[in-house]
Amino acid sequence: MPSRRIFAWGNHRLVAFLAFLSAFAPLSTDMYLPALPHMAVMLDASYELVSLSVSSFILLFALSMLFWGPLSDRVGRRPVLLTGASLYLVTSICIALCDTIGFLLLWRGLQAIGSGAVSSMSLAVVKDLLRGQRMEKVVTWIQTVTILAPMLAPVAGGGLLLLTDWRGIFWMLALCGLVALLGGLALRETRQHPTQGPLWLAMGRLGTVLRTPGFARPLLIFSAMSMPLMAFLATSAHIYQTGFGLSAQGYSAFFACNACASLCGPLLHMAVFRHWPRFMVIAGHLATIGLLGCLLLLQGHTAPWAFAAIFAGITFCGSAIRPPSTVLLMQCVKGDNGSATSLINSGALLCGSLSMLLANLPCWPDRITAVGGLTALVAGGAFLAWLCMGRRYCRA
Repeated sequence: MPSRRIFAWGNHRLVAFLAFLSAFAPLSTDMYLPALPHMAVMLDASYELVSLSVSSFILLFALSMLFWGPLSDRVGRRPVLLTGASLYLVTSICIALCDTIGFLLLWRGLQAIGSGAVSSMSLAVVKDLLRGQRMEKVVTWIQTVTILAPMLAPVAGGGLLLLTDWRGIFWMLALCGLVALLGGLALRETRQHPTQGPLWLAMGRLGTVLRTPGFARPLLIFSAMSMPLMAFLATSAHIYQTGFGLSAQGYSAFFACNACASLCGPLLHMAVFRHWPRFMVIAGHLATIGLLGCLLLLQGHTAPWAFAAIFAGITFCGSAIRPPSTVLLMQCVKGDNGSATSLINSGALLCGSLSMLLANLPCWPDRITAVGGLTALVAGGAFLAWLCMGRRYCRA
């Protein structure tokens, strides 16, 4: 990082803070997954309606980043971060106090918009400050937390349910919003070259970034690879608790298997995979995910440990892809850091929210078939598209 400090507590703490910001979406959605059946009873609503608070949050979160990213190129990273953290803090408190499903969905929508402002600033600040190997190293750590958070959040949520009810989880999220707000107050502005002109012109930079050679097609491929994990997150409570008959704590324990796999992926990338040809590394992971999706269709129904073991492999390969693919996309674009990183983040989440809806469609014979089928189809298509694009996109 530059020698000047841009965070009141030091640059090492800045990396930890940016990783925390990147985890806002998974913390906000996955921490209360074990509480969904309980929430449906307490709010006198169907499980499907309560689950809408997860998928709608991710959709609004992703769409809001397409606004916050270009806005931060215009007004700065710090004002956007402070606005989003304040909104997130207030709405989390309102959710903890509400007693009807209608108000819960309303406040969740506003919480998603605030969360989008917070998370979209993480990679934007990294791209403002770093280049080359230093960027890849920091992105790997941030991506590790981003991938690890959805695996650990349900475990933490299951533990909290031993001490409190679902409202206590949202009080904990309010505390996360307060930490983001205080950290934002300690952050110094990192945007160096603001976009000029009215706001609507700044929003048009999204199109400019998408037209950058070598950006749009890899963005679509890597965004689609968020679909297996997000389909799993949308159905995991039903698979483990309803399908296999586990308790909320048992469900959280199996989730820990995926947490270990998600942690190992980026770390092994930094130790081994980043020294290999990037094209072959990504192609190998995509092919493996597709094969494991087929195996999930064949063997995932047999026992909870079999389902967990197979999906741990999918999670490992998916998490190992994230650092090189994110750096590849960030290096394609010069300038427009807020717009570029918001497209990277929102693309993955938009595809992910689509997979959450698809995985819960009634046309599937069961949820395991839905997750396995989506994984095999998406990874197979991404592998073929990646091969067709050629090695020229991996020159760095």
